[in-house]
Amino acid sequence: MILVAGGGPGGLSAALALQRAGLEVTVWERAAQLRTAGAGLSLQINAMRMLAALGVADEVRARGAELRRGSLSDLRGRTLQSIPLERLAARYGQPGVGIMRGALSETLVAALRDGTVEHGRAVAVVQRDEEGVSVVDGAGESARFDAVVAADGIHSATRTAVFGETALRYAGYTCWRGVADVPTPDGGGHMHERWGPGVRFGTVPVAASRTYWFATATAPEGLEDGPDPKTELVERFAGFPSAVREVLAATDAEAILRNDIIDFPPLRSWTRGRVTLLGDAAHAMTPNLGQGACQAIEDAVVLAAALRRDGVPAGFASYEACRRPRAATFVNRSFRMGAIGQTRNAALRWFRDRLLPLVASEAMVERQLGSIYGVDVPPLTG
Repeated sequence: MILVAGGGPGGLSAALALQRAGLEVTVWERAAQLRTAGAGLSLQINAMRMLAALGVADEVRARGAELRRGSLSDLRGRTLQSIPLERLAARYGQPGVGIMRGALSETLVAALRDGTVEHGRAVAVVQRDEEGVSVVDGAGESARFDAVVAADGIHSATRTAVFGETALRYAGYTCWRGVADVPTPDGGGHMHERWGPGVRFGTVPVAASRTYWFATATAPEGLEDGPDPKTELVERFAGFPSAVREVLAATDAEAILRNDIIDFPPLRSWTRGRVTLLGDAAHAMTPNLGQGACQAIEDAVVLAAALRRDGVPAGFASYEACRRPRAATFVNRSFRMGAIGQTRNAALRWFRDRLLPLVASEAMVERQLGSIYGVDVPPLTG
């Protein structure tokens, strides 16, 4: 029996992949019930190809919105980068999808065997030996497993118990997220991000008449919103196109989320014997490339295939050897992209906004994305 600690998208994908590979698995999730609230996310083509291997891609597409175009622009509306998502979808056999996080979790849970997820349980103590892993939960109850997969997020208690404390780093900006019950401003299937001086605003369709949005601003760490965050956001982004203000106006103020953006530099190791890390517990990254959940889903399929092929603990070693270098590139590239997008220096922004269209043509972007979307999808059966 394998324990997956954490019932987010990465942990649930790992549990489903392990079951598809013929392995026994249970999930411990800290929350008392499935978390369906929250914001949206973009599942890019590489993640959708992995979800197809898990047999849930059709359901995910049905519950979300296909992403057909991607744009990056400045405040004047000039296009800095265009992403031919529809052409890439035809090339790789799956579209990208914008979806509510809760809808993705519900889809994954529905595909698992009944009783796989145990809510209200979190890892507190981990004791390893050559034969297995003894785990104690927050209520003091213990259980024995053949192996443990830590998928309990950036603040992973399992990682801390096995590897010690991990130093987190603040990226230098904070992020607001929300959902508006209006169509995406730029038309169906259009994912769009706009850059201003030290601020950015992005929109992602998650349904025909529903838009997930995110907004960032360079700010000291630890600040909090005032009593009326919605009005503050409207004022902060007053210089953006009217479509941004319309999306904010259609958002429930009480549902707006704010989080400082943090990650940690790539780890030297993910595995200790029969315990390994997955998703944000292994490679938390800033959201600038939209690959956080996508890389966790990749982890899940590669891990299950490695365990089916090599068993425990050898499968953990082959999983880490395959995944750690690739994930590290996304951690580093995403951190750098955030620094570029958040710059407030007028001269640097002028240079950036004129250089990007020259070095990021559609053809070049398509080639670059090929290394992301064309990842190998290992077989889980056969």
